[in-house]
Amino acid sequence: MVSDVARPLRAGFLPRIESVRGLAALAVAGGHTMGYLLVHEGTGKTLLDQPTLENACEKIVSGLIYGETAVIIFFVISGVVIGRSLDSSSVRAGRDYVSFLIRRVLRLYPAHIVAMAGILALAWLFLVDQPPIDFSAFPDSAPEKDAATAGWLNGIIFKPMKWHSVVANLVMATWSMNLVVWSLYVEVCAAPLLPLFHAFARKSNPWLDFLMLGGLIVLSLLNWEQLWSRYLFAFYLGMMVESHGVVLAQLAQRLIGGVRRSAAALYLMMMMPNIFAAERTPAIILVEAFGAFAIVSVIVRSEGSDRFRSLDTPLLRWNGRLSYSFYLWHLWLMTIAVRALYDSLPAEVMKDYEVSLVLGVGGLTIAAALVIAQLSYNFVEVPGIALGRKLVAAWRHLSTRRLRDKPTSAD
Repeated sequence: MVSDVARPLRAGFLPRIESVRGLAALAVAGGHTMGYLLVHEGTGKTLLDQPTLENACEKIVSGLIYGETAVIIFFVISGVVIGRSLDSSSVRAGRDYVSFLIRRVLRLYPAHIVAMAGILALAWLFLVDQPPIDFSAFPDSAPEKDAATAGWLNGIIFKPMKWHSVVANLVMATWSMNLVVWSLYVEVCAAPLLPLFHAFARKSNPWLDFLMLGGLIVLSLLNWEQLWSRYLFAFYLGMMVESHGVVLAQLAQRLIGGVRRSAAALYLMMMMPNIFAAERTPAIILVEAFGAFAIVSVIVRSEGSDRFRSLDTPLLRWNGRLSYSFYLWHLWLMTIAVRALYDSLPAEVMKDYEVSLVLGVGGLTIAAALVIAQLSYNFVEVPGIALGRKLVAAWRHLSTRRLRDKPTSAD
């Protein structure tokens, strides 16, 4: 009997994974908006310790779309996508390794640099010369409870604007001017190791994968305060989707019953610890990473089948295609809108209409970010990718000439 779900080819594009990446970016945007606008009296408490039913509902919803969890999904997806890209090429030779790094740099940096230019302009227009907002008038709000959030909305990092801080942000050595760039820093740090991860993961040796994954998890736990190593294991999990992941997906479908049910159950299992916990711990992040691995595996295994056909819709594909630039821009558009609300509305209005404000600000800023993301994709991302291909071709041509002109022992 032929299965209705065919195992995907390793090489090739995964349209449904692109859609999932776009949905994860929207989750980050929604989580940021809720975090800045909801008056949440139960911050820092477990779900069972929430003071009101409204706070409990807010805890559940914010937990289901928690931003860092969505970013972990990004990392697992990066492992899948880059692994497939490496399947169709060889990075064993030195020149191919350099080619891989060139393409990664030109995939990540151009859109980031352009976004930084736009952010500096927005900061100059809306934050630099503006009087600070006294958030003590907004009890239980995020900026009232957290000095860092209040400082962000008041643009403290830009007062004064220092050139060395701008440079550090441009090269991703810090992310003080665009908080979401921390995840790009993780991607940049992981990039040199990804061909090595790919070489080990494609051996499909359970014991080797166990040792590699276990070693990366131990490194993460022992070096937890350092972002460069904290999430490396998530990229390796992504590389394993092509081997152990599809087997896990098949097992989950048999035990739970169906592709959709297994994906929903795995998603809830991934999010439950964060919903019930008062604080995020390494254990929660590990659970989320393995949950992301399982969910991505289910989606990858569904490629080419009738399952999850909704992920093939043009709108979701379009949203996924724009997810990188969208991710870079949305936080800042939301920041400007949220600051304007705190500056113009009294605390009573902010409290009484907090859900409406979240939906309104979220909808408007998401729409605006998608428009900017489309422009960034057309005029920055696509040319950057094309430039990367040209530079790689030039590098390979130069390397070939050097090898050809290199004298041999017979000479």
